[in-house]
Amino acid sequence: MPHYSEFGAEARKIMFQRNIKMKDVAEELGVSVTYVSEILKGTREGKKQKPMIAKLLGMESEVTQ
Repeated sequence: MPHYSEFGAEARKIMFQRNIKMKDVAEELGVSVTYVSEILKGTREGKKQKPMIAKLLGMESEVTQ
């Protein structure tokens, strides 16, 4: 299993529980699946997209970070 950041691990858990695919998140944000994956792994900062991912998944505590 890939090594996710703390944010990424939480996001993946929510995505798994709600049966949301990374492809769905990428399409919603208008970015590539690879870019979403890199944000979740912590290899890309995704300053603009990270709060959008958090909001999309209902991770409100993460939106302000």
